Amino acid sequence: MDLLVSNTYSGNSDVIPFVFEDLLIGRSTGCGILLDSPFVSREHARLLYRNKKLMLEALGMNGTTLNGVALRSGEPVGVEIGDTISIAEFIISPVIDRQAARSQACSGDTARKYLELQRQIHNLLLAKIDLRRVNTKDLHSNEYIEQVNKNLSALYDDFPLDLEPDVREYVVKEAFKSAILDRLNLDDSTRFRPRTYVDPRDEASERDFVDITQGIYQRLSAGKPSSEASKDQLGTLDKLDREFNRLMQEVRSDLTPGLKSYAVKRLMRKDLNDIVFGFGPLEDLLRVPAVTEIMVVSRDQIYIEKNGRIEESGRAFISDDISLSIIERIVSPIGRRIDRSQPLVDARLPDGSRVNAVIPPLALKGPCITIRKFSKEPYTIDDLIQFGTVNRRAANFLKACVAGKKNLIVSGGTGTGKTTLLNVLSSFIPATERIVTIEDSAELQLVQRHVVSLETKPANLEGGGSYTIRDLVKNALRMRPDRIVVGECRGGETLDMLQAMNTGHSGSMTTAHANSTADLLLRLETMVLTAVNMPVIAIRSQIASAVDVIVQLNRFPNGARRVTAVTEIVGFDDQEGHIRAEDIFYYDGQDAIYCGYVPTFLPELLEKNYLKLEDIF
Repeated sequence: MDLLVSNTYSGNSDVIPFVFEDLLIGRSTGCGILLDSPFVSREHARLLYRNKKLMLEALGMNGTTLNGVALRSGEPVGVEIGDTISIAEFIISPVIDRQAARSQACSGDTARKYLELQRQIHNLLLAKIDLRRVNTKDLHSNEYIEQVNKNLSALYDDFPLDLEPDVREYVVKEAFKSAILDRLNLDDSTRFRPRTYVDPRDEASERDFVDITQGIYQRLSAGKPSSEASKDQLGTLDKLDREFNRLMQEVRSDLTPGLKSYAVKRLMRKDLNDIVFGFGPLEDLLRVPAVTEIMVVSRDQIYIEKNGRIEESGRAFISDDISLSIIERIVSPIGRRIDRSQPLVDARLPDGSRVNAVIPPLALKGPCITIRKFSKEPYTIDDLIQFGTVNRRAANFLKACVAGKKNLIVSGGTGTGKTTLLNVLSSFIPATERIVTIEDSAELQLVQRHVVSLETKPANLEGGGSYTIRDLVKNALRMRPDRIVVGECRGGETLDMLQAMNTGHSGSMTTAHANSTADLLLRLETMVLTAVNMPVIAIRSQIASAVDVIVQLNRFPNGARRVTAVTEIVGFDDQEGHIRAEDIFYYDGQDAIYCGYVPTFLPELLEKNYLKLEDIF
């Protein structure tokens, strides 16, 4: 047995033999697996061999996960072939096939060789198609698709494909892996365009390619019909990560030289078509449900967040021009622009994913893109309970608060899941009420029908015509809303939101950035002061009378997101001059426990039958 050790930041990998003895993992020089990172403990974890089974024991305080699940220190757990151990930026995976492991270990260099080949073909394609001048509406026209296919066919007929053996094997595997992703996303018409990269002149090779792909897919989905397997995409994708190399070995005898050549051309057509019609190297990442964040640092540095941890994606843009063309393709359909005079923009994708883009001169390494993905199907409270974000008792209480029209603020740091929780809480609003949502870029996916969604607008070329969240909050008060839901308060609009909560719009909700409930109260004061100069005592009194409940979210080193406090704002203490707050639920390191405090509005929730005592006690 061998251990494949990969550094997701640098892309470097190494194969270390496991001799069935205890093996220390850490940054101390005495460790058998030396991980050089300040985020790794000196003795971080230990691999054990007990009763013919491989075990992993977490030792350090910095966090160790097995297949995305955080381990408790000092409690050994079993490890299987293909499992992934995550420690800081490192991933360790036990493997049997040393040759396959070494091939995977050097895949970073191989990927770079393939990227260079893409660049050569891309430069020839740019001589025929100017991507910067293509109208978004033309991308799906039959005439434009036929023109691209014609140009690609001509390129591949003339371009020599004498690849090095390692590059060819890498490209063939990536072709099948990409095709399996397509199988997992057949229901998403915006992501599945096989007609643009299947060579219509080689139907026989395409049939063979599809047959092998289907065989691998059926094994990954455990023989379930595709309609059932699609309901468990995440599980199938996890198996794809763990077992793909083994399954490719099983079909090795079926891969004739002609089929390999076809697979190479198919992947190249697919990658370049993603650039012409889609979002380039981001296309595959957008299709994987387990990827929740995509971060483009520069054209050849693309990171992803997967299972709460950041790792390098292994993908890259061919050039900065392509990065910029993809950004323009994202922002132009929603009436926004980006150029040197306005080098940053907030936008959204058709599926609702949030996009932030920054280009030179602000971004020194080239165009920078951050995409916060959202689930196709909005999460429910049961999903959050299953994820461990909140327990059933706290969820029952929050549901009652929303039904009882209590004003809520969801607080947390970046990436803690504030918008997701706000979306879930909004689903508890009765369908009979009129809701107005206000956001910088529309992300909320409310299930009710009577929802008015408002989105801010940046200034035009003359510098006028902008509408901020504060403008929209003021306008929403004239729209006869029962509830106002603001995606995030981060400035002067906080004053207008508090006034709305105090003037007949009970049950309104918003989010704000803060690391704790106490920090949030201080930040609310600061944000109000950006709008109006008034005494702090008056601001605190306004906050205390407007806000009923604060829900605090935190993100832990292992990537887990938890509700760490549910707090009632009891009122304003005139004698002490501060806001009185009492925790109702508090995270004790394992779960959100009831603190014993009885909320002042609990009798009201019980009387109106929004809550039963057994729901929280």
